[in-house]
Amino acid sequence: MKESIAIHNLGPIKDISIEEIKPFTVLVGESGSGKSVLMKVIALFRYLYKKYNVGFYLKHSNISQQSSFEFYMDEYLKNCGFEQFIKNDTKITYRVSNNGRTYTIEFNNSKLENIEPVLKDDLSFTKISFISEARNILPLYLENNSKENLGFYFNEVCQDFKLAEKIGDIALDFLNIEFKISKTQSEKKYLISSKEQGDSFEIDYKNSSSGIQNAVPIMLIAQYFANEFDFKEAFNRSALSLLSETDKLTDFRAVKNLGDLDKKIYIHIEEPELGLFPDAQCELINALVGKCFSGNKNKTELCLSTHSPYIINHLNLLIKAYEKNSVGLKYNCDDLAVYYIQDGQKFDLKVKNENLINTNILSETINNIYNEYEKLG
Repeated sequence: MKESIAIHNLGPIKDISIEEIKPFTVLVGESGSGKSVLMKVIALFRYLYKKYNVGFYLKHSNISQQSSFEFYMDEYLKNCGFEQFIKNDTKITYRVSNNGRTYTIEFNNSKLENIEPVLKDDLSFTKISFISEARNILPLYLENNSKENLGFYFNEVCQDFKLAEKIGDIALDFLNIEFKISKTQSEKKYLISSKEQGDSFEIDYKNSSSGIQNAVPIMLIAQYFANEFDFKEAFNRSALSLLSETDKLTDFRAVKNLGDLDKKIYIHIEEPELGLFPDAQCELINALVGKCFSGNKNKTELCLSTHSPYIINHLNLLIKAYEKNSVGLKYNCDDLAVYYIQDGQKFDLKVKNENLINTNILSETINNIYNEYEKLG
C-alpha cells in the first residue's frame, strides 16, 4: 500500500507534492514554513481513508449504513487549525495505490470529492496517532485529573497516552530513567525514577525536566502502538459498535477477517527534540527506530517535523550502518525521506544516487557564527 499527496495553496504551502510517502518521513524547516501543516494534512487524509475503508467494509459485509460515509470537513479543518488557511483555489489530492489499483480522495472547491468504492481485496485498517508539541502540559493535566478541553491535538495525545498506560512501566535508557505508574484505590501517580547506580531518586512526573516530560509520551505511545496495540479491539469500536447502535448486527456478514486486512500504524511527532540535549536527541531517534522498525509487532510508519540539525545528521549514521550491514541500529535509505520546507515548497535533502542526507542547510547558522567570530579577530 503506497501513498502520495499533493497540496496547492493551503496556508503557508504553495505547491507541495510527495509522489510516495516513505515509511520514515522527516520534515525540516523554519517556524511557520508549513512543515507541521504538511504533517497534519497527511494525518488527516490518512484518517479519511481509514474512515472510507471502515464504511466500505460494512457495505461489502451486507450493511448499507449512510452514517459510516459521513465526513464533517468543516469540523476536521477546524480541528487542524486550517479554517483561515483555506482559499478559493485550495486543492488537496491524496492517493493510495494497492494491488495495482489507485484510490483518490480530493478536496477541491471547499468540498471533499467522494472516493471510488474500495474493493474488498484492498480493504485496510489503520491507527493514526499525532503526538503534538502540546504534550509538554500533559504531566500537569494528568496530575490534576483534568477534564478540560485543551484543543484537538492535545486531546489526541492525552487519549493515546491513556491507552498506552496499560503497558505499565517503561525504561528510557537514553535518559537513565524509568517512567512508572503507581495505582492505589484512591489515586494514580505518575513517577520518574533514576536508573543510575548510586544516584537513585523518585519524583513526580510533573516535577521532572522538560526533556523527560516531552520524551515520555513519545516513547510510551510508540512502544504501545508498535508492539501492544490491539487492532481487533479498535476495529470493533470503529465498526461493530456502529452496527449495534443501529440494530444491524443480524444483517452483518463479514466480508473479510480482520487478520486478512492490511493493517498499519501511523505515528506523527512534532519536534521530538524538545528539551533534550543533542546526545539525547540522537538516542531518542535510536529508540524510536528500535521500537517502530526493528522490534515492532505491528507494521509502523513514522513522520516527524523537526528543527534539529542533530537528528538529521544522526540519520546519516543509521543509513551508513545499514549500508555496511553493521550490528545494531540501522535504517534503509530507500525507506527514508527528508524534506526541507521553505517558501511554500519542499526540497528533497537526499543526495541523488547516494545514500546520504544533505545536512548543509542546517549547518549554515553555525558556520555563519564562526565566520562572524573570525571577523572580530
